[in-house]
Amino acid sequence: MFANLRALIGLLTREQRRRLLQLQGLVVLMAFAEVGGVLAIGPFMALVGDMSRLQGDGVLAELYAASGISEPRDFLFWMGVGVLVALALSAVISVLAIWRLTLYGQQLGAELSIRLYRHYMAQPWLFHAGGSSTRLVSNIAQETQRITDTLISPLMRMNAKAATATCMVAALVLFNPLVALIGLAVFAVCFVGLYGAVRARLAANGRAVSRSQVARYQLMAEGFGGIKDTLLLGRQAMFNQRFEAASRRYGRAQGVTKALAQVPRYLVELVAFGTVIFLVLYLLAAHEGNLGTILPLLSVYALAGFKLLPAFQQIYASVALMRGNISAFETVQQDLKASRGQEQPSTRTAPGGEQSSTAQAPAKLVPQEAVALSNVTFHYPGKEQPALDSVSLTIPAQQVIGLVGPSGSGKSTAIDLLLGLVDPQQGELRVDGQPLAGPRKRAWQNAVGFVPQAIFLADASIRENIAFGLPSDEIDEERVRRAAHMAHLDELLEQLPAGLDTRVGERGIQLSGGQRQRIGIARALYDDADVLILDEATSALDGITERQVMQAIHDFAGSKTIIMIAHRLSTVRRCDRIYLMQQGRVVDQGRYDELVERNATFQRMAAHS
Repeated sequence: MFANLRALIGLLTREQRRRLLQLQGLVVLMAFAEVGGVLAIGPFMALVGDMSRLQGDGVLAELYAASGISEPRDFLFWMGVGVLVALALSAVISVLAIWRLTLYGQQLGAELSIRLYRHYMAQPWLFHAGGSSTRLVSNIAQETQRITDTLISPLMRMNAKAATATCMVAALVLFNPLVALIGLAVFAVCFVGLYGAVRARLAANGRAVSRSQVARYQLMAEGFGGIKDTLLLGRQAMFNQRFEAASRRYGRAQGVTKALAQVPRYLVELVAFGTVIFLVLYLLAAHEGNLGTILPLLSVYALAGFKLLPAFQQIYASVALMRGNISAFETVQQDLKASRGQEQPSTRTAPGGEQSSTAQAPAKLVPQEAVALSNVTFHYPGKEQPALDSVSLTIPAQQVIGLVGPSGSGKSTAIDLLLGLVDPQQGELRVDGQPLAGPRKRAWQNAVGFVPQAIFLADASIRENIAFGLPSDEIDEERVRRAAHMAHLDELLEQLPAGLDTRVGERGIQLSGGQRQRIGIARALYDDADVLILDEATSALDGITERQVMQAIHDFAGSKTIIMIAHRLSTVRRCDRIYLMQQGRVVDQGRYDELVERNATFQRMAAHS
């Protein structure tokens, strides 16, 4: 566990470690303040038990003489006030230290979640296509919160209490070595024995919490995301049962972990009270019942025990909590390691050519001659059969190009390559004869608008969905309205009382398929994309809606480069050039009429279109 904690500290940024080191200085100051408060009570109680100490030799007598106070009772009063001031100062420093430590722990957890989110958002398309969004959400929202609440915060508290306990024990050893060492040995045996008995169970519980939380997030995503199918198939009971089972496992594991961290305090309190009784008996025997001698010693030990017992309990509870939740760090350790030093990716150009963030956005790379895939081969991870096998195709600028072929022929993979979302293992993507690499890729993507088959719409207004991802105060109203007009959304907006402010519901559930597609086209046009790429964007639409959407697309013919995938060949009938793909290869190309005349496969597709 402690090796993992060291690894966690090692994965922090330099600034985070600097702040942590500064807080350790505050922790040491708190420890000395608490020890000073405890030791201040001894002389006061000694004077309460025997006022004659103000006469003769000794530190108290010298202080009394130097104070100029004539009455011993007055000196005792002001000495009590001084002890209260020392205790109050100790309390203020302790409150400040705990306040700063708690804030640091929570802020650090938030920074780790930001760091993971930024890391995941910077990963290439294949990372997201081959992974689970549920796991990513769980890591960001759940596991980093566990790291904050059950690792970082307990570690901060443990450090503070350990420093206090160390200073307190050192002071007691100087005060009376035998009593201090015996008391320390008793508490150490108790806590170490208890931790040794439960550490394996704590670790198992931590792993159970991680597994059950991933299952809970997945069931929530599947149940709510596919609610229409769930209701239609009557699968609510199945989802309920699985969610209940995962939640009960989670609740039991969390409950047992917290109980094992808290229950031992009562056993330790029994040991502590027993130790105090034996201490009283020992002091009575050692000092022959002399209360004047026993009272200051007993006061110091009692106040020290009052401070040490909660400190030891907090240390144990923190160690138990960290042991039971170290799996949270193990879950995200590799991702945190991979995210070190990662910078914020650059963004698109904001409306009017201004920047929408502090990062400089590259200019657009608009094709003037042609975009080409040159002898491209691409394998998906873990697949032997290439998705694309030595594919070469040319897309002249400002023409409309169609990609057709049966399912699995490599059309969508070719689109992903054209979008710059994946890189080929062999060959290259060229724009105007130049390979697409480095800053040119971002500039190319700035010029591309993409309309997929399934448009993702956020539960926000139509305006916010057209200007997807931009803060409300950075949305350019003129560009939104222009994009909506170009996507033939005017009629829809006139029918809606709130117009562009109409909320579309989660995933656009309140809109028809054609309306969602047109919003997708408007989104692609908001940044005035010079290249439009459509991946079966009309396959789920009825004939009338498809003609409306295709009319909106062909309105840009001659002014924009348009690339489209289609199952229905009627969609690509007006294309300037059509590429026919099979088994990851381009097997033919030409205009619609040419392919219908000479290619048997294309003829069969046209007959069923």
